[in-house]
Amino acid sequence: MIFLTSNGLTSEALQNEFKTAILNKGNHCAIIPTAMEKDKDHAEWLAQTKTNLDQYGLDCDYFYFGQQENEKLYDYDVIYICGGNVFYLMQMIKQCCAEEVLRKAALEKVVVGVSAGSLIMQKDLELIRDLIPRMNKRVKLKDLTALDITNNIEHLPHKTRYIGIIDAFEKRVKTYERKVGHKVICLEDGQGIIIDGDSHRIIE
Repeated sequence: MIFLTSNGLTSEALQNEFKTAILNKGNHCAIIPTAMEKDKDHAEWLAQTKTNLDQYGLDCDYFYFGQQENEKLYDYDVIYICGGNVFYLMQMIKQCCAEEVLRKAALEKVVVGVSAGSLIMQKDLELIRDLIPRMNKRVKLKDLTALDITNNIEHLPHKTRYIGIIDAFEKRVKTYERKVGHKVICLEDGQGIIIDGDSHRIIE
């Protein structure tokens, strides 16, 4: 089961869905902080993330691509992929050849993606590259293919925030939708999409 979230499990509706999803499952959780590890507030955000997940009775470890074997992820019941720079996160996943491990884990585990951590689960990163090119300026990721495990569902996080900082955001999203022939679900903070097999639900 996959949770695509804008800013984590920050609404009561998402929290309740998560509690149900992990019921009767193991409590071993991997927190993947790769996307935020270059952020100056990395340690603070990471500590808060762990505190939040501890409240669900989860026993959390930090998992760093390149420092641990990818297959170690199979040992966890829940995988929580933090937000940050989506291009850096995808670059590290590719460099460590972790794509297939994450794809398989998503079929067997409860996987929560936060912002960048949710975007990597889509088919590619072309839309976010077009909207926020500066985010890829230092990373210079050329291969924008991603994990492609969302059943062709495409979304963007932080709708209201992006409207405020990205010129003509809604118009550019509509143009992209016409180009690719499908709708982009723009999530507000506190919202998410749950993908369970072939079905999906928007949690508001």
